[in-house]
Amino acid sequence: MSPIRRALVLGSGGASGVAWQLGVLCGLADAGVDLGRADLVVGTSAGALTAAWLAAGSLDAFAEGFAPLTRTPVEPPARLRPTAVARLLAAQVSPSRRHALAWLGRRAAAAWSADAQDEWVSLVAPGLSGLPWPPSLVIVATDVASGRPAYFSAQRPVDLAGAVAASCAVPGVLPAVRIEGRLFFDGGLRSPANLDVASGAGSVVALAPFSGSVRAVRRPRVQAAALAASGTRTVLLEPSRSSRLALGRDFLSPRSSHRAAADGAAQAARQASRVWDVWDGPGPRPRSGDRG
Repeated sequence: MSPIRRALVLGSGGASGVAWQLGVLCGLADAGVDLGRADLVVGTSAGALTAAWLAAGSLDAFAEGFAPLTRTPVEPPARLRPTAVARLLAAQVSPSRRHALAWLGRRAAAAWSADAQDEWVSLVAPGLSGLPWPPSLVIVATDVASGRPAYFSAQRPVDLAGAVAASCAVPGVLPAVRIEGRLFFDGGLRSPANLDVASGAGSVVALAPFSGSVRAVRRPRVQAAALAASGTRTVLLEPSRSSRLALGRDFLSPRSSHRAAADGAAQAARQASRVWDVWDGPGPRPRSGDRG
């Protein structure tokens, strides 16, 4: 297996998190920093959706289709209900986190139906079903029955749309997805971004719209520091204060996506030189507007 020179990690963050990631990625590309040339692209939850389109070489098409949400506030297709929040927090602080996730999994399995799954997959991942699995892509999900992480990749080329929908499926809000006879849900239950999946890469750029975790070892900043300590050139971009306000409390709602995308693009312009130094090494970067 060839060594991984560059890895891009895209973390969880809901609809407004997708908008922020798109703003950052497109803003960096406009500044001459092309993160689409990654040898490894790791996607978790909302980041799985962005990662799939990027690795498939169709990020511009995805951004164009997503653009109406970044311009016009709309009603969310799902809301993060207080009961769901309480259950997720309980899973985070449980002495046996794996067993707590399995408890969430039993509830998800009891609520599962083929119709609900089909509706969810067609909503979140239209256009991805049937596409070949991109060689660089790894999508993180969680096995409903065991509570253990699952890693879908070119070595396990399941339906791309199903894997993305599974990684995005917040327990108690969105339906789990059956893949090869097993149910899977949100990859963010393991970690908001799963930077450690990129361990061993020469350079890592990570976008983490959401960075909170009860356990420090799962936080993007802690994982980024561990990568840097191991010798990996690492840069972690998280939303600025204004972007965090734009993302809002109800991260499933696309209502604030227009502001989140604009803030992501502005942040990319400020951070382009820093990202370039990690991605391609110190030196002059292409002129602004050169995406190639």
